[in-house]
Amino acid sequence: MFNPAKLSSKYINKVLSNGFRTSSNKSFNIALINEFCKKINVKYGVTLSSGTSALHVALLALNLKKNDEVIMPSITMSAVAYAIILAGGKPIFADVEKDTLNIDPKSVESKINKKTKAIISVALFGLPPNYTELKKVISKNKNKIFLIEDNAECVFAMHNGKYAGSFGDMSTFSFQSSKTLTCGEGGILLTNNKKLYLTCKMKSNLGYYINNHNYKKNRLNLQRTNFRRHEILGFNYRLSELGAAAVYGQIKKSTKIIRYRLQVGKNFKKIINNYAFVTTQKIPKRTNHSYWAFPLIFKKKNYYELFTKLFNKNGGDFYYGCWMLPYKEKFYKDLKFYKPKCKNAESIQERTIQLKTNYYNHRELKKQIKILDKTLKQIETKYNAR
Repeated sequence: MFNPAKLSSKYINKVLSNGFRTSSNKSFNIALINEFCKKINVKYGVTLSSGTSALHVALLALNLKKNDEVIMPSITMSAVAYAIILAGGKPIFADVEKDTLNIDPKSVESKINKKTKAIISVALFGLPPNYTELKKVISKNKNKIFLIEDNAECVFAMHNGKYAGSFGDMSTFSFQSSKTLTCGEGGILLTNNKKLYLTCKMKSNLGYYINNHNYKKNRLNLQRTNFRRHEILGFNYRLSELGAAAVYGQIKKSTKIIRYRLQVGKNFKKIINNYAFVTTQKIPKRTNHSYWAFPLIFKKKNYYELFTKLFNKNGGDFYYGCWMLPYKEKFYKDLKFYKPKCKNAESIQERTIQLKTNYYNHRELKKQIKILDKTLKQIETKYNAR
C-alpha cells in the first residue's frame, strides 16, 4: 500500500539528527517555500502553523478597520469566518452557484459596497472557483478590493491554464491531517506583492524585524540588553521544521499523491452517473478538480437521509455531512451580526455529504466503490428514483 507519509522520512530524520538547534533547522521551511512558489509561479511565500492562521495573517496584513467588510462563500468551513472576525472585519456571505457549489460572482457583485475591503474565495472540495469572473467583478470597482484565495482543500488544480494560488493578491493552503499534502497541522501563504509578503512574514513571526542589519552584521548583538527585536505586534504562527520537512518530502512526489485522489474521484463519478437522483459538482471547462473530497448532492433530502442509514449498514467508510453554514452556527448567532439569507447554499447544504478520497489501497477503494453502488441501487429501488 502506498503511504505518502513515508516520502518524508529521510527529511524528518535529518531534522531530528540536528537536535532541533535553531541555527541548523531553517532549511526545510525555506526549501518548502521555494518549491511551492516555483510550482504555483508566485514570488513570495510564508509557512505557517495552519491554514486558518494563514488566512488570519492575510487579513491582518490588510489592516482592517471597524466596519470593514470581507465577502466570503456561504458554504465552507467556519474557520474562514473566524479569520475575518479575529482580524477585525465583518463577514458578508455570498451565495453559491447551484452546479459548482463555489462562490457565485453575481452574488459577490451584489454584496460589494464602500465598506468592502476583500473577497475570500474557497476552492470547495478541491474545485477552483471562477477566478476570471471574480476578477472582472473586482475590476469594476474604483476602490481597491483584495482577492484572497482559500485553497485549503485544493492542491495543484487549475483554472484557465493557471494554478489555483496564482490569481489572488494572496492565497493560502492547508497541511492539516486530511489534506492532500500534510504534516498534521500547517499551512502556507503565497503572494506576488512584496509589501504584503513582508507584513505577513512579521505578523506570523512575533513581529520580528525581517532585515535587522545589526543582527546580520554581528550575531553577538543579541547579547546586548538594549537589542531591539520586534518591529510590530505579531503572532507565533510559525511552522516547525519537522512539519516543513514532512510536506517537502511529499511535494517532491505530489504528482503521484494527487493521482490517487483523482482516480478515486473518477471512480465515484462513474458510479453516480448511473443514478438520476444524485449528482456532484459540475467541473467547468478549462478547470480541473483536485478531489480533496468527493461531494454527493442528493436531489431530495429524504434520499440523503436513507443513504446515511444504508451506507453505514453496508459497511461504508466514515464520511462527513456538508458543513453547517457558518452564519447558522452558535458562535455567529452570539455575535449578533446581520442575518444573511443564501437560498442556494441553504438548499444544497442539507442535501450534500463529503466522501473521503484518500484511498491509497486499491483493494479498499474497490470495496468502497461496490458499497456506494449497492447503496444507491437500494435507494433507487425503494423510491423508484429513475
